[in-house]
Amino acid sequence: MAADKQPAPSQATPTPVEPKPPSRKKPVIIVAVLMLVEGVAIFMGTKMLTGSSPATADAAGGAVDAHGAPASDGHDSGHGEAHGSDSAKNAPFASEFGEVLLSECRPTNRVSGRLITIRMRVSVLVKAASLEMTKNLVDANKARIEDRINFVIRSADPEFLNEPTLETIKRRFKSEFERLLGHEDLIEEVLIPEMLPSAPGL
Repeated sequence: MAADKQPAPSQATPTPVEPKPPSRKKPVIIVAVLMLVEGVAIFMGTKMLTGSSPATADAAGGAVDAHGAPASDGHDSGHGEAHGSDSAKNAPFASEFGEVLLSECRPTNRVSGRLITIRMRVSVLVKAASLEMTKNLVDANKARIEDRINFVIRSADPEFLNEPTLETIKRRFKSEFERLLGHEDLIEEVLIPEMLPSAPGL
């Protein structure tokens, strides 16, 4: 009987279950979604900052003529007038004042003890509004103007003739010319562009 007993089947050893490797699809999908969202955000932000598209900007910028230059409209002309007024404010010095030649003469000076002949050219600077009137006054008083120039140079000390800017001579000329022409505020500045002595020492 004992031999007839079958041995109890041994319990099967459980097979170890290998853990599933983590899925790699999820991180890829998350990265793709993030990149898509970032791209959309950049596109929308760029569009909001730049405003309209280049084609719209070109249309708003104005038409182009046959030579490719932008055609002006009413707004452009308005800006042009504004720039014109600015340039008028910053007009050069010559547009506000004018020069009038008084005389080219050869006065003499003997104060130093020797005779010195000076070749000189004298002009005055006046406001542009008084330019024509000054020319008429100068034409009507040419001889008297030259007489005053000769008087100032004949009576001047040699040190005044040696000044780098001739400030004293110019101040005396201005006083004489204003008294002669009858207008105290007419002359802005006396100009002596040429003054050449015929003897050394000056």
